[in-house]
Amino acid sequence: MAALPAIGQTQVDLVIEGGAVVTMDPANRLIPAGAVAVSDGRIVAVDRAETIRQHYTAARVLDAHDKAIMPGLVDTYGHGGHGLIKGILHPRLGWPTNVLYFHATTERWWYTEGLLAALERLRFGVTCGFTVVGATPARMDSPVFAEAQARAAEEVGIRSVVGIGPPDIHVSHLPTPWTGVLWEADQPIRRQFTYEDTVRNCVAVIEKWHAAAEGRVRIALHVPYLLGRLAAHPRFLFTYNDEHVPAMIAAAEETRALADRYGLIIHSHIFRDSVSFALAKFGAERLRWLLGPDVVFAHANGLSEEEVRVLGEAAVSIAVVPFTHENIMYGVCPAVELLRAGANVTISTDGTAPYASYDLFREISRALWAQWVRFNDLNVLPAGKGLRMVTIDAARALGLDQEIGSLEVGKRADIILVNLAQPHLTPQAMLPRLLAFYTSGHDVDTVLVNGKILMEDRTVKTVDMATVLALAREEAAAAFGRFDIAPYLTLDESFWQVSAG
Repeated sequence: MAALPAIGQTQVDLVIEGGAVVTMDPANRLIPAGAVAVSDGRIVAVDRAETIRQHYTAARVLDAHDKAIMPGLVDTYGHGGHGLIKGILHPRLGWPTNVLYFHATTERWWYTEGLLAALERLRFGVTCGFTVVGATPARMDSPVFAEAQARAAEEVGIRSVVGIGPPDIHVSHLPTPWTGVLWEADQPIRRQFTYEDTVRNCVAVIEKWHAAAEGRVRIALHVPYLLGRLAAHPRFLFTYNDEHVPAMIAAAEETRALADRYGLIIHSHIFRDSVSFALAKFGAERLRWLLGPDVVFAHANGLSEEEVRVLGEAAVSIAVVPFTHENIMYGVCPAVELLRAGANVTISTDGTAPYASYDLFREISRALWAQWVRFNDLNVLPAGKGLRMVTIDAARALGLDQEIGSLEVGKRADIILVNLAQPHLTPQAMLPRLLAFYTSGHDVDTVLVNGKILMEDRTVKTVDMATVLALAREEAAAAFGRFDIAPYLTLDESFWQVSAG
């Protein structure tokens, strides 16, 4: 802790005082009647409220009595676009992601979805979120879609890491040849695009948007399957053989080279058998070069002991998705084993479709419970670690732990206040457990990013929520007019009854 200035000497922009401060710092300090002083967008002091009052004079004092003061949450994995198709899932057809995204959406649609998603995250206390621009392949047939999402995050005021990259060369999730529709004057212009086109578009977005918006918007490389997809998927069947390996290696090496050139993190999906496949086909030395602390793997379901060891030795980050059908298909992510092996494990949402939301608070208990059931042990992954997995550990995964993720002097003032004056959060004898197991995003009262108050008393100050909601309804309806959504909305008797088995 930095030395305090002389009593009454220092003027700051803001003091948040009177609440219970949950720092998430290396010592996991809890300050029952604490305060945080903020100036020029950064934290200048974290201490008892009485001490802060003695040493700082603030232009504004924010009363945090009956509130928890903690770092903003960090979501390490989500998908852009999902906000405007949330809740749509047909038992046979699935959900309309890539076809709708690539053929029925406009730049304005992506900007609107970006506003809606950023607004949802803001109101849930997620001050920084990773967003893939699309479902599994990012929509990078043009730079405009990623740029629209970046503009939206900039306008709402949260911190955003925008994931961009080419479709996978073998499991692309798109019919070949790849085509995308650009709507000009309400007319569809269908254009074919190639892997090389998407890489060029990625470079254009990186050079324009990485570290833009006062550093709040960053770009990451998101490739669907850096090490291939070996786990069987009922909708995307593909079997690898040795002939596919050279192209896989070339794509992975290009991704690593591009990430190194621009200082970006690499984000990808991983499931069982992919690491073992890469170890055998890419070679251990090349795999060590590809992996590292700047690599984030989403899901990581069903991994073998060997795969856990390799990922741990590489100190990669893992974005666990507690609420996903992959838990059914491949088994729950071995989060505890990955942590013990040396990986940095975080908790994420995966976005807002087809059955989830950006309420990251809600995912903490789901993630912990899954491990408790696996080990038959309530202590194997404790609540405090769960809180770190959505704050400082998550910030580390996105390469931002020197700036955000904990309340420490010198860090950016990304801070949330949680309203504790509610029946389900009273009494506060064990506050960290209340935050991990009882709190939802709806309990977030006030949100600051870079020291700027974006929401206060549940009122958003940067955008008009009613306007965003109206725009979202309008753009969703327009896209559904271009893509027949009706078959996905059928509710027959099977929707209301238990299955026959």
